[in-house]
Amino acid sequence: MCQELNWDFKYGELAKDKDFVNNVENLKENLIEVQQVLNKLLPLKKNYDKMSLPAQIELDLFFVYTLNSLHWIHLRTKGIDPTKHPIKDELLRIKATMLKWQEVKDRQKRPTVNVEVAKRLVRNGLYDHQRAPVKQLNKRIKFSDNEE
Repeated sequence: MCQELNWDFKYGELAKDKDFVNNVENLKENLIEVQQVLNKLLPLKKNYDKMSLPAQIELDLFFVYTLNSLHWIHLRTKGIDPTKHPIKDELLRIKATMLKWQEVKDRQKRPTVNVEVAKRLVRNGLYDHQRAPVKQLNKRIKFSDNEE
């Protein structure tokens, strides 16, 4: 489990800078949220081998993206521009993998075609003049007067 951090900051002279204090408090709230989610999900790693493959993939993607995002945040708090750091490429690679995984999941949800039914529909939908019934032309029948 994640170690509980002391979130009680002493701002000192920076307490007068409202923008700074608001930014730090927002960051603190978001990090507490991340910590709570991780505290719930980290125990799942104990049962990792018993999980289904899709669940393992989703858990791995979640952890990899979370850790790299936290590293991005760490770089930002240290004053390093993460857009010029290799972490940017790693996050893009993870996002591409997440999109591929989503495509795989969507592919499983697509309806399947019953080939036999499709063949019958196409075969019966096509006009075949040799198999079509002969139409009786609408002819007038003339009766002669001498028939009784």
